[in-house]
Amino acid sequence: MDWGAAGVSGAGAGVDAAGAASADAVAAAAGVGARAGEPTCCAYARELIRGAVELEELPYGWVRPWRFSAGQRRALASCLAWYPGIFRQMATCTAGIRLEFETDASEVFVEVRTDREPRATRNVLKGMKPEVGDANAAHDGFSFDVDGKHRAGEVRLGPVVGSYAAATAAAAMPGEWAAGITLELGELAGHRGLMELPGFGRSHRVCVWLPALRGCELGRIAGNGTFVRAAGGAVEPVLLVLGDSVAQGFTTGDPALAWPSLVSRELGMPLVNQSVGAQVFQESAVAPLPTNAGVPALVIVALGANYRYGRCNERVVAREIAACLEHVDELWPSVPLVVLKPHVGAREPVAGSCFERVPALIDDAVARVRRRRMAAGAPAVLSLATPALEERQLSDVDGHPTAAGAAALARFVLDELPKLECRCLAETGRYGRCGACGHAGGKGSAKVVRAGEHAAKHAHASGHERAAKPPVSSAPSIEDTPPGQTISMFTLLDE
Repeated sequence: MDWGAAGVSGAGAGVDAAGAASADAVAAAAGVGARAGEPTCCAYARELIRGAVELEELPYGWVRPWRFSAGQRRALASCLAWYPGIFRQMATCTAGIRLEFETDASEVFVEVRTDREPRATRNVLKGMKPEVGDANAAHDGFSFDVDGKHRAGEVRLGPVVGSYAAATAAAAMPGEWAAGITLELGELAGHRGLMELPGFGRSHRVCVWLPALRGCELGRIAGNGTFVRAAGGAVEPVLLVLGDSVAQGFTTGDPALAWPSLVSRELGMPLVNQSVGAQVFQESAVAPLPTNAGVPALVIVALGANYRYGRCNERVVAREIAACLEHVDELWPSVPLVVLKPHVGAREPVAGSCFERVPALIDDAVARVRRRRMAAGAPAVLSLATPALEERQLSDVDGHPTAAGAAALARFVLDELPKLECRCLAETGRYGRCGACGHAGGKGSAKVVRAGEHAAKHAHASGHERAAKPPVSSAPSIEDTPPGQTISMFTLLDE
């Protein structure tokens, strides 16, 4: 195999070339195994995958990561789904799934085979505005962070000429290593700014973001250092996002720049992104996470915009929204919940759609969940109206954001999260009602995360989710009231 000819500049171009890998390249993976030519700095991808719910075992050590369980995939492709054909395609995409590892290498090679771009993805990309980008490009790919800093630039397909991975392939048996991507981590600065030689410096944490708009299969990871090992150990509390194509990462051009990825990175909380392009509120598609995937410390639901594109009865949609949010509450009653209502926008819904009523229907469903949580003393539910993005932050008329638009959405969510700390919101259902809830963004988000992590760890230790008991000291009192203001029992209970 001519490894030198495999170098392709650009993340999008790399994905397309990998997706079109020949049968010879796929068959070459049959040589996987510890042989004389295999590097010592090597690990199987299955040990490093994060953000996946299931791993499908494939021959010769390869795996396919899934962000939905088998039961969820059946539900997405069933008659209960609005667009089962589209959902079946979107369920294979690896949005939010990552490889996280530590290494002392400066160059890493990842064996990977990507799927071809789903037809549904291509249909969406055709609608992109010409001034935003080429509609025929992939607008997706691989990207990576090193020590928490995102690396902008190209990700190459296959080992480049003169690289360590190319030398390894040449020394090994012909065809032993399959196609993949090469990550050039660059000159890793060590102590006092001195450059570290591979294998002689301290370890660095690397996060590789897999494509958001297609699926992939993973083999091995090798580097020019002395080790590649999994980062972290115990199962961590996670951020769970249930959304549509905007949350999945459409048209951002980089899987790490979707707004759930940005929120996850800012909060320092691992992400499980179960967003599906064209999705609406579907109760049967929501399921508890397996233990190995983590326990949610914060759940964000961002659905409803796609009711714009189909004929729908208001009563049916109201039942769908209420059933879905009640199911989320039943699964994770002790976890803070954020619900993003869709922006109505300027585009007219199709004839027979009840989309303009959807935000109000979401408010009604949230109010019922909130009342149950108030009675149980459980964490608050925060309902937010998704802000309108500027025209230059949109890629198309359907409201898919550019990378700048996704960043604006992420900042909006992060600025609003501190409201979950408001005692009025948890006890009365209204933020800032007592006048003493002047929370600001930034540090407040960290408190919300810590509270959610505590609830998640408690639920994980007990083996199931359950509502928290009301804290003894949480009752409103005159001491909590600003000077000149009084609290009435009736106003606190008034909805």
